[in-house]
Amino acid sequence: MRAAVMDIGSNSTLLLIGERVGSSWRTLLDTARITRLGEGFSAHKTLQPHAIERTLRAVEEYCAIAEAHGVSRVAAVATAVVREARNRQAFDEAVQAILPPTAQLMILSEAEEARYSFLSALQDPDLHRLAPRTVSASPTSYAPLLAVLDIGGGSVEVALGRTELEHWYSFPVGAGRVRETLMPSDPPSPREVLNATRLLDETFAPLRELPQPDRVVAVGGTGVNLAMLALGRAAFDPTAAHGVWFGDETPAALLERLLRLSDAERRALPGIEPDRAPLLHVGALILERLLFALRREETQISARGLRYGVLWSL
Repeated sequence: MRAAVMDIGSNSTLLLIGERVGSSWRTLLDTARITRLGEGFSAHKTLQPHAIERTLRAVEEYCAIAEAHGVSRVAAVATAVVREARNRQAFDEAVQAILPPTAQLMILSEAEEARYSFLSALQDPDLHRLAPRTVSASPTSYAPLLAVLDIGGGSVEVALGRTELEHWYSFPVGAGRVRETLMPSDPPSPREVLNATRLLDETFAPLRELPQPDRVVAVGGTGVNLAMLALGRAAFDPTAAHGVWFGDETPAALLERLLRLSDAERRALPGIEPDRAPLLHVGALILERLLFALRREETQISARGLRYGVLWSL
């Protein structure tokens, strides 16, 4: 069986096509488009017509790709910005009209979004293979405590657990939302960065009450693009970022560099997705403050987000 998962997020729309091999899945295609569905959303909690149109074009293109790959099952999911939208029903109907008759758009709850992100890291054998022995081995007889961070455009999900999900949080401080409401200048002013940092630290305060995780995994486009910069790659290649570890001062150094640049200067950086440039510095700030709240200096990057959790749950 071949299946496709479409992940409609606040900043990007992604397509994953997998083929069942025994009890596992083999990836046939994993691609993304920066569609910015959350653009202009914050002021009125309404999806804007131009953002909807960009996203619908991506969904239409993905449906054609899935058909060409002989996919027999399509799962389409949407996250924070659709979940909160006042015109959610109209968007749902527009997407549903494009999807195959047997497919249905699932608007994930906060808990479901966190759970699928957690599963994408927990069940990924490549991440475990690339984890240092000191991280993958717990000092107790229990499995190591894993924290999974998913920095989206509209929200940030944090999920923690050992062999299954134990705690989850969804914070309404995604990179797009923080950019529009707190860091609109290009480049951001020192005052904007300070105000955003204070808000993020207040928002993430509940994480400081949790046990310190043994291992942190960051899923999604922010971590992948930051890894491209850290690796010094000339071209964007998410497979090269998968499993990369950030340690010591790497996130802080990348953040300091990105905050000094304008959107145009960030867009010209080699190795990143150009369309992610307007939000990359904000995502880097969110990642840094998450690690601060979790009291960890190291994080592993995953190029496989919640879409893998959805596929592996089929």
